Amino acid sequence: MIYINIAGIGILIIFLLFILPKKKKTTSDYLLILTISLFGAMLLSDILIRQGLSAPKYLFQMLSTTLLFPSFLLYGMVLVDKEHRLKWSWWWVPSYTIVFVVFLFIDFVYVNDYNTVEKVDRLYRSPTAIYQFFYKAQYLFIILAMTWFLRKLNRYSKKIKDYYSFIEPIHLNWFRNFTLVFLILEVLSLVLFLSLDFGLLNDINIPFTIVYSGIVLALFYLCYHGIKQYAIAEFKGTQNSIAKNRRNTNGTLEVEEAADIKYKSSSLSESEMNALFNEIKCLFEVEKVYLEPQLKIQTLSEHLGATTHKISQTINTKAEKSFYDYVNDFRVAHLKSLLAIPENQKYTILALGIESGFNSKATLNRTFKQHMGISPKQFQKAHFTG
Repeated sequence: MIYINIAGIGILIIFLLFILPKKKKTTSDYLLILTISLFGAMLLSDILIRQGLSAPKYLFQMLSTTLLFPSFLLYGMVLVDKEHRLKWSWWWVPSYTIVFVVFLFIDFVYVNDYNTVEKVDRLYRSPTAIYQFFYKAQYLFIILAMTWFLRKLNRYSKKIKDYYSFIEPIHLNWFRNFTLVFLILEVLSLVLFLSLDFGLLNDINIPFTIVYSGIVLALFYLCYHGIKQYAIAEFKGTQNSIAKNRRNTNGTLEVEEAADIKYKSSSLSESEMNALFNEIKCLFEVEKVYLEPQLKIQTLSEHLGATTHKISQTINTKAEKSFYDYVNDFRVAHLKSLLAIPENQKYTILALGIESGFNSKATLNRTFKQHMGISPKQFQKAHFTG
């Protein structure tokens, strides 16, 4: 188990070294550094305890595991926040941690004197009723908060399709998958420790070994995709520029949850929407703006002099699809026309895909198959052999 923890700490150090040199760090960068450090501290605490229990080691484990969750959740919430910053309304996230840390301080400093290994070992292996309450309540708090946050991540994933034609660097699927694994491990941990409480398990090391092994495997996934997808800052910068175009008469930021409210407050009339949709179709059919690999709805806003909100609403209403799907419909159609030209067989599918506006082989293959039911290669082969 010690070697598994050491491996986990090693990959966390690599991830940390990747982030630390970054200039002009954002709030999410600092929260990510804190989260990585707490994951490392948690794994280190388990190594130290396995070598011999003491009050400082016990407190080190309690503090690292307790502080980890709010740090992780706040990092995720900042990622999906429009303004990419912490908010006072999120006070509830660290609330449980603050209460538990205060309790630990009072218990260790004023109530009990854990000055012998036997006393600490008894607390560690057979917690009192008040400690059991805090442990189990923490699991329930984390499980409920994680479930809520997963729903928020799902809404985010749907929402970005209304404003971007390229979502691979910003969809956060990797973070959502890790959050799901984190949630599953918390549920598993709760079940294992309840089994320990009811005598179904006899060794306290069994739950720690299973859960920590799962965490280390999940950290490999997190760090690999975290490094690969570390382009969220660019997305947030663009989000801010979009937000600047949406201001009310008082000059303050007007937050629009387009994907959530379904444009209930829009002032667009049917005739205005039809006219705007005709202009949008002209940009796509005549000017072929979809050939721009990193096309954003902001680009259409600059062309048409309409807000991104109105353009998104128009495409969702008239085309009955998101901006992302609307753009990729044109890209697939363009790629189909290129694949149908005999002379183009000398070019690779990727070259033709890039010429059609796709920015990667994986994206063009996945999108083409979603639209056509077969891969670009299969389509080309069927076209010339059919």
